[in-house]
Amino acid sequence: MEQDEKHIIGNLFEHWAYVGERAGLLTTAPFYKAVMPEGSDWPRRVFDVEQPEALAGIVAQIHQGLLPNAVTFTASVAEALEAPLAAAGLQPKMSLQGMIIYLRENPPGECPEHIRFRLADSGADAYTFATIAAGSFSYRVDGAVVARLLGQENKIKIFIGTVDGQTACCGLIFYDEAGNAGLHFIGTLPDFRGKGLAAAMTTRLLQECVADGKRYCVLHASKAGLPIYTRLGFEPVKEVITYAHTL
Repeated sequence: MEQDEKHIIGNLFEHWAYVGERAGLLTTAPFYKAVMPEGSDWPRRVFDVEQPEALAGIVAQIHQGLLPNAVTFTASVAEALEAPLAAAGLQPKMSLQGMIIYLRENPPGECPEHIRFRLADSGADAYTFATIAAGSFSYRVDGAVVARLLGQENKIKIFIGTVDGQTACCGLIFYDEAGNAGLHFIGTLPDFRGKGLAAAMTTRLLQECVADGKRYCVLHASKAGLPIYTRLGFEPVKEVITYAHTL
């Protein structure tokens, strides 16, 4: 696995583990980790699978409702496990493009002045962030889980964006143990799409990463987000692939 791919998947897996641990929802098994919140789709994942022999047990627990039916790998690991994944009945469900930016070579620009950004610092902000994220990505996000992440700015920073006093977009930064920054949950409510808010939020998050002395920043992009992040200087690396079992 190339170093850039390690940066991307390492940040994502550590981010999920951190959220799960802060919320009291993390399962740490000998060969994998999992987070399975009730009433929320985030971060509902099995991840960091270390041995192909673990797949059969994971699938059995998925069938029993004990683990989420979503198992995530970086592309090079998925390729290496192609035969065991197929044998376990796990099929690709979703792919996102892992990307990286070198901040010294690609310093962020300026944000539009009409968009205001603030750092979430209260329970009300946590639920506002969850509402924006849920509306942006069309899945359930629990504000109580987000609230458990507040006040940990050395590890995670949660941002809300407003336009003319209306909440419109969201995004967060996670700083991993390797010293890298990862951008997650960059979302825009449907009524505000097409106005450059995703690019503006990404730029604001990158400014924060530079201020905090980070060298690299990673993210995983949907097809819709890919051209936005490419314009900002992110480079594609490997896909992040989530597998599911047909129940």
